[in-house]
Parts: sequence; structure tokens; C-alpha cells
Amino acid sequence: MNKWKWIVGTVIAVVLLIFAFIVGFKLGHRIRHIAIIGAGAAGSSAAFFLHKQLLTLGHRDKVEITVYEKESKVGGRAALIHPYNDSKYDPVEIGASIYASVNLHLVRAIEQFGLSPAYRMIDDDHVSYLYDGKTILVDMDNVNSRYNLLSLTRLNMLTETSVHHFLRLYQRNFQLLNGPFRTVAAYVKAIDLKPQLNESGFRFLVNNGVDEMTVNEFVDSLTQGTYGQQVTQLHAVMTIIAMAGRGQSIKGGNYKIFDVRDKIIKVDYVQQHVTLFTTNATHLGSSYMKMNIPISLLVTRYLERQNSTNNLNLNLDVESMHISTLLYPRNERLVKLFSPNYLDDSKLAKIVGSRANIGWIYRKMWYAYPRAPPRNNTIFPPINPDKGLYYVNPFESFISTMETQCVAAHNIIRLFLIDFGYDEKAATLADDYWIDTAI
Repeated sequence: MNKWKWIVGTVIAVVLLIFAFIVGFKLGHRIRHIAIIGAGAAGSSAAFFLHKQLLTLGHRDKVEITVYEKESKVGGRAALIHPYNDSKYDPVEIGASIYASVNLHLVRAIEQFGLSPAYRMIDDDHVSYLYDGKTILVDMDNVNSRYNLLSLTRLNMLTETSVHHFLRLYQRNFQLLNGPFRTVAAYVKAIDLKPQLNESGFRFLVNNGVDEMTVNEFVDSLTQGTYGQQVTQLHAVMTIIAMAGRGQSIKGGNYKIFDVRDKIIKVDYVQQHVTLFTTNATHLGSSYMKMNIPISLLVTRYLERQNSTNNLNLNLDVESMHISTLLYPRNERLVKLFSPNYLDDSKLAKIVGSRANIGWIYRKMWYAYPRAPPRNNTIFPPINPDKGLYYVNPFESFISTMETQCVAAHNIIRLFLIDFGYDEKAATLADDYWIDTAI
């Protein structure tokens, strides 16, 4: 009897061992399916970083990554259009137009993917002016002729200091000690930029020694041209980002960088209208002082803020204007406008004058940037609203650039590795997207 018990027990044990082996084998070879919604800067970067980290950890064959995108191209707001819808003409960026040298993820990707950077708004040659709705204030290549040199120096110093704080996010040791981050508030605290969120760009700069005229005119034109918001309406972090330097774009389109195949918190986005058109005009209309073209204009709304109850008949339909030196068919120039409102054909005729012809027209409206007013105790949308669900865009209310979407995506992939049992620390140590020395 004991013999049979021993035999039955042995058989059961063997069956259980075989079963456990089979289950363990299947679990070990189970394919995880990861869905990424949207192939803009954040979604494409998340797919890239996840692929790279899983390769490092030896688990790439166990995860299937699918990116869903409604448009025919990746890149989100990094979009372009060919004049006349004809590919024989160089494309023009109509969304996220530039990146800066401090955008380390983008710079690394450009090198890694063999892309060619080149500075282009709509062509390489521009005379740029600052305009207040009534008159030209200054040549943007000679701002020293109007603005206090000490104030301009202070602007550069404040910008460099804030950028230095931000660049901590690229340091491996800093990330091992502090990251990854489950909230945007944790990001802000770790790099010590919370005070700048609490006050407007205007107040922050004036309190730090920049004179009011420089802020109201020069800085205001940069925040409007970059984020479609006045310097008095934008928190100081985004104001500093708007001043972080002249940028470049990618030959063939910025989208190529991304070409990789709890309670709800509402984020209010700024509508920005992009209008491209061709014209044979040789100067702007009378409401724009009949200025000769080609020309570029950045706009300040300082007079509008100072005279909100007076009718000054300011000409502020646009936030920025760029008119090409390059001539297209029928001796037409290409005009690129950013504006807060839709510009109908009558508005375009007013800009170039009633005698000029307008040829090809293209219009695009973006929900381009979140409104980012200064406020105490800013509440950001959650990065990790539910188990297995991650949201990249809450970072935009803190800093909105293509680069920071890459930074946010990198952080989320580290959270994913932790949450699903991968060795995130080993991946971080092996990752070559960090800076190992202090900046």
C-alpha cells in the first residue's frame, strides 16, 4: 500500500513539475503588447526609447510595440507643406519649426539618423524687425541700438542659469538619485524651477534686473512668436525657453527626427493659425507703413496692453511674419504668417496692399501650446493616471518644446520598466542618452 502511495505521489509530483515547467516556459515567452497613441515627438520618442531599453535588457523579442497615428506622417506638430502643393519646391515648416543646440535628445538623434540641419524659416536671408502695430522699433540683428546692454546681458545670464537647471535631467547620476518621475511637480522640484512657475515672465525678469522696456518690447515679441502668449501672461519658465537661442531645422522636414515607424485636468491650448500664401507684392500695405519686402517681423503687444481702453487702430493681426527673398513662379514671394485668429482673403489683401495679387494659399490651425500663466501650486495632469497607462503631455504646461517631449517620453519608459518588472537601473546605467559629467 505504501508502495502504491509512493508511486502515485511520485507521478503527481512529476506531473506538477511538468505543468509548472510548461506554465513557466509560456510565461517566460509571453509576448507583451504595448500600444502608443500618437506618433508626435512624445509618442515616437517613447517607441524609440522603449525599443532601445528592451534591446539593452535582452527582452526586445518579448514585447510588441505598436504606434497608432491618424495622420499619414509622424511628427505631430513637426509638419510641413510644399508651396503650391508641388514637391519640386523646398518644403516649409508650418508647426514646430526649429530646435536649439541645447536640445540634446534632438541633436543626438540628428547625428544618429544622419540628418542634415540647416537654418531656414522660409529661406536663409532675412531682414528681421520688431513691430508694435504702429511703427518699426528695431532691427532684430541690432537690438543693442535700442535696448540697455546691461539688461540684455542679464537676460542672457538668467537664460543660461535656467537652462543649466534643466540640463540636470540629462545627468545619469542625477537620474539615478532622483528619477524617474511620476509627476511633473516632482520634475519641477528636482531641478529647482518652481519659483519661476509662480510668476509671470515680465515680473520675474524685471525683479531680476531687466528694464521694463526690454521686457515689454523685445521679450514680448519672442514669447508671442514662440508660444502665442504675451510676456505678462506666460510663466517665467516658458518665457526663458522662448529666449533660449536661435534654432535650426532639418533639411526635408523636422518630422524626420521622429520617423520611427485620477481626476481629469483640462489643459487649455492656444489656437495658432499658420497661413502661407504667394504674392507679387513689392511692399506691404499702407497699414504696415508700405515697408519694402522681403522682410521679417516679430510683434510686441505692449501698446495694446498699455492702451486697452483706447482705440489706437493698432495693426496686430499677426504674431510674426516672414516673407521670402526667393522668387517663385510669376515672380511671387512666399509669405508665412502666424496669427491668433483666422486670416481671410480680405485680411491677406490688407497685409500686402490691394494692388498686389495673391496666388496660392494654404491655411492650418494648431492647438499649438498650452496656456501657461503664472500661478501658485500649479496642478499638472497626472503622468501615470492608472495602472499600465502613461500620459506624456502633462509636461507641456511646464515647458513645451519638441525636446521636452523627448525628455518626458524617456522618463515614462523608465517608469514602464519599473512597473513591469524589468531591471530599470541596469538599463539606465547602460543607456548612452545621459551625460556622465556635471554640466
